[in-house]
Parts: sequence; C-alpha cells; structure tokens
Amino acid sequence: MSNIRLFKKLRNLFFTQKLIVFFIFLVSLTISSQKKEFDKNTDSIVFYLKNAKGSKKFQYLKRAIALSEASEIDSLVLESNISYAKESYFAKDTLGLTFSKNNLQKHFKRCKDSFSLAKAYHFAALNHKIKNNLDSSFYYYQESKNIFIGLKDSLETGRRLLSMAILQIKELDHLGCETTAVEGLKYIEPLKKYRTLISLYQTLGNALGHLNRPKESRAYYIKAREIAKFNTVTSRREVNYLNLYNNIGATYVDEAKFDKAIALFKEGLRFDSIATKYPRQYQNLLGSLSSVYFRQGKIEKAISGYKTVLEGRKNSKYVYGESVSHSLLAEAYIKNKQYNLAKKHAHIGLELGKKTRNNEQVLECLQFLAELTSGEAAKKHFKEYIKLSDSLFARERTRKNQFAKVRYETEKKDIENKHLKEENTRKNLELETEKQHKIIGWLLAGVSVLFICFGINIVSNRKKKMLFNAKLKQVEVREKERQQIAKSLHDEVAGDIRMLHLKLAKTNQLEEAKSLDIINENVRNLSHQLSSESFDKVSFKNQIINLVSDCFEIDFKIKVKEIDSVLWKSVNNSIKRTLFLSIRESIQNTKKHAEAKEVILKFSETKKVIILTILDNGKGFNVNAKKNGIGLKNLKERVEEIGGVFTIESELEKGTKTIIEIPKNG
Repeated sequence: MSNIRLFKKLRNLFFTQKLIVFFIFLVSLTISSQKKEFDKNTDSIVFYLKNAKGSKKFQYLKRAIALSEASEIDSLVLESNISYAKESYFAKDTLGLTFSKNNLQKHFKRCKDSFSLAKAYHFAALNHKIKNNLDSSFYYYQESKNIFIGLKDSLETGRRLLSMAILQIKELDHLGCETTAVEGLKYIEPLKKYRTLISLYQTLGNALGHLNRPKESRAYYIKAREIAKFNTVTSRREVNYLNLYNNIGATYVDEAKFDKAIALFKEGLRFDSIATKYPRQYQNLLGSLSSVYFRQGKIEKAISGYKTVLEGRKNSKYVYGESVSHSLLAEAYIKNKQYNLAKKHAHIGLELGKKTRNNEQVLECLQFLAELTSGEAAKKHFKEYIKLSDSLFARERTRKNQFAKVRYETEKKDIENKHLKEENTRKNLELETEKQHKIIGWLLAGVSVLFICFGINIVSNRKKKMLFNAKLKQVEVREKERQQIAKSLHDEVAGDIRMLHLKLAKTNQLEEAKSLDIINENVRNLSHQLSSESFDKVSFKNQIINLVSDCFEIDFKIKVKEIDSVLWKSVNNSIKRTLFLSIRESIQNTKKHAEAKEVILKFSETKKVIILTILDNGKGFNVNAKKNGIGLKNLKERVEEIGGVFTIESELEKGTKTIIEIPKNG
C-alpha cells in the first residue's frame, strides 16, 4: 500500500507539471497576442508618419503622436513629435512647436530619456526664434547643446552650435559667431556630415567677411565648395554652388579684385535656367554683379541690374530683399543725379526696411533722405538716423553681452551640476556597493538553497529508481518461481497423473480415469498460465502476435495497433512480461465473460511511461456495483506491483476499456 501511495504522489507531481506547462502555454499565447497588437499599432503609426503630406499633414502627424503615446513605443513617440515640430517650424506655428515640446518633456519625465529633453529645448529655441526673442532662443540652443554633449551626440551638438552661430551673425556678434562656428566644426568635421559642414563653413566665412578678413573667409567658402559635390540631393547641391559663387565673389570685391569677382558672378549666372529654377540665387548674383558695376562707375548697367532684381523680388514677394534693392537703387540714382527717383526709392526702402526689421537698410535710407531733403524733413530724417544708430549700437553691445552672459551662466551651471553629479555618483556608488553586497549575500543563500534542493532531488530520484529496480527484481524472482512451479506441474505432477491414469485404465476403472484426465488437463492449463516465453529469445512483438493467433477465432477478432510506436528493445523484460500477462488475462476474461466480437490492443509511449489500452465491444458491466473478480484483482496487483496505474472503464452494453500505464524508469 505504501508503494501505491508513493506512486499516487508521483502521479500528482506529474499532473502539477502538466498544469505548469499549460500555464506557460497560456502566457506564450498572451504574449503572442500582445505582439500582434504591438505590430498592428506600429504599422498604423508608420503609415501616418509616411503619409503626412499636403492638407492632411498635421492631422496625420497628430494621429501618429496619439497612437505612439497610447502604445508607449518610445522610438515612435520621439519620431512623431519631432516630425510634428519640424513641420510646425516650417509653417511658423508656435503653438505646434509648444505642443511637441511639452510632449517630449512629459516623455523625459516618464522615461528619463535625455535625448527627449534636449529636443524639447531645441523646439523651445525655435519657438523663441520665430517670436524674435533671440536671447531666449540662444539660451535654449545652449541648453540643448550641453545635453547632447553629455550624450556624446556629436551631430546634434554641431547642429545646435550652427544655429547659435547663425543667431550671433544676425545680431552682428561676428567674433562670437566665429568662436561658436569653430567649436561646431570640431564636432562635425570628423563625422563628414556634409550638409551641416557646408552650412558651418559658409556661416564662418560670413562672420570673417564682416570682420574684414576676406582671405580667411574665402578659404572656408572654398572648403564648402569642395564638399558640396557630396550632397546627393541635386537641387541642394546646385543651390550650394550658386551661393558659393556669390560668397567667394564677394571676398574678391572686398579686396577690390573686381575682374575675379565679375568672372565668378557671371559663371553663376550662366547656370542653366537659373532665373526660373533658382530665382533667389539669380537675384543675389545679379545684384552682386550690379554692385561691382556701381563701384566701377558703370551706373547705368548697375541700375539696369538692380531694377531686374527688384522686379524678381516683387514677383516672389521677398519683402526683405525688396528693401535692399530700393536702397541700392536710391544710392545709384543719387550717383546718377536723378534725385527724384532716388528720393522715391529711399522712401519705399525705408518703409519696407521698417516692416522687415532690416535696420541696416533703414539706416541707409534715412541717410539718403537726410541728403535728398531739406529743412525740417532733413532734420527729422537725420535725428531718426542718429537715434536708430545709437540704439542699434547699444543693442549690438547688449546682445553680445547677453550671448556671452548666457554662455557664462550656462557653463557655470554646468560646472556646478558636474560637481553635484560627481557627488551624487559617489554616494550612489556607495549605496550600489552596499546593495550589491546584500544581493550577493541573498544570491549565495539562494544558490545554496537551490544546490540543497537539487541534491535532495537527485537523491530522491536515485532512491525512486533503486526502489523501482528492486520491484523489477522482485518481479523477476517471482517470475522464476512461477516458471519453477509451472515446470514442476508440467513435468512432475502432470507426469504422475498420467501414470495413475494408465493404471486406472488397465484395471477398467474408466470413470475414475476420465475424472483424472480432466484434472490432468487443468494442471496443464495452470502450468501454461504460470509460464511465459523468454523475451530474450522471442521478441515482445512476436510474442503478442503468437498470443493473438492462438486466441483468434472467426467470431472473436483481435486487432493490434501501433505496437511499433514503442522501442521495445530498451524496455525492461519485467515490464514486457507484465504487459504480456495483462494482455493474456484480459483476452481470456473477455472471451469468458464479455461476449465480445472484437478486442483492440493499442500501444503508445511517452518520455516516462508505456501505455496499453485494451478495448472490447462486449456487454460491459457496472464497475461500481459489481465486485471485481479474482482475475481483475490479480491483473491490477500485477500492474501496481511495478509502480503502474491500472484503470478500467465500462458501461452496460457499451463495452469495456482498460488502460495500463507503466513507468519505464521509476
């Protein structure tokens, strides 16, 4: 009975393992379902990002942002918000930039992703740039740049420095622009990011040109021209070349090398269909060429060029450029002594210059009007000129100081943050070390427990196997005893009965001889039941075939299924003998009691057990109501003796199903 309880425990453990496997299957199914949903969401976001064009551009981008935030896919949250901010900047939409900036700040708080915070500062800078709050714009560019330096993102660092340099040159901080642009080159030149590199070279060239260093300026323009060929976008590459013709030519103008300047301007103007393909570059080149003619005293040629440029700028509604053209025409007409035309263009240039905040042209036009008018009008223009000139000088100085202050304060704050970070890092390192020691202690304890459990498991399994092998040995010993009894019954008892039968027959005691003959037959049958063939001489499969053949009758058929599904050579002989005897007992019981026409023997094998299923189509019986006969009881005991499980199912008129499960290794 203790062996039966042990096996039941093993069976319960096996059932628990099945439950665990089923649970893992359910979890895998859930993960698979979530992955499919994840892929579906990702595809939708990518679709909206890819098709964000035309009138549905902002609608699609907002949809992509909503989906990416709902699915918490960090890379797509970044991509969708950055795309929305870029389009908002091109549309001068400050609300759109604020929207993306706020989303990225939330993303930073949730994920602690410094890249998101750096981009949020970048978009804050663009927002202030649109509003012309240039000191605030410079501050946020600086903050964004410093984070990217910490992230070791050289490309983004270089781009922020380029934006800062462009702001500085706009505010006439040419020395500051030179410093910032050179710093940007340190990050971009090793990367060979040609588009940003070209812009940095051109910006640095512009700053050096304003600082009256034309030779150095030209050197950077030439560097930009040498790498412009790497720009794979044709239109951008051609625009780069045309801008550089103009910029390099301007350096020769500053050195009064007019022939070289004219050659470059004309070479640019000969570009195929430049007036229609690239009107802005056409206007700049023609304007520069006309300015050289003006300096050479060719006033009519200069005026003709200026007028063509003005007409083009009017058509393209380039108001800032119009103010420049009117100022140049006013100067040319003064030189040509056409004062009414000069006054007309100076007035228009002044109005447009104020409208576009083109203070350089406003000053020039005020100076021209002070010369072209008299009396109170001249005084008024002159006073306005002095006032604006002084304010611009003060503003330029203030702006330079502001940029320097922003740099100083930001760098000071960075140093302080660096010290705080180092202190926090030291404290965190101490805490982490202490935490690691605790974790190592727990891990060692856990490993020890696992090792003990593993050892117990090995000992337990070994003990089970030894117990199983002991049972098999018992079966073998018992089988040998049966064989010996069978041999004694067959050779000795049956032989003695035969001799006695012959004596009775000789003395004409026929009735007694007949009874003795019946006893002899019973002894022989009992001998056969106790004995079985050796599986070393005849294979299990052949033994079963022989058994089926012996029991087969016209109205009693036996079918054997999937016997080859079991690798019988690796199965212990005691197990095979138990199965053989179980089959024989079952067939005999079915023949005697079940009135069945057909019996099916079905074999199967798992990693741990061999399963025999015996089905018959007999009259069946009530398993619960009827007491099991001695045959079934013996059969059950024989199976359980080696740790097997014996199950029988039956219903009246529906046949009987017997399932025998025997472990292969205990």
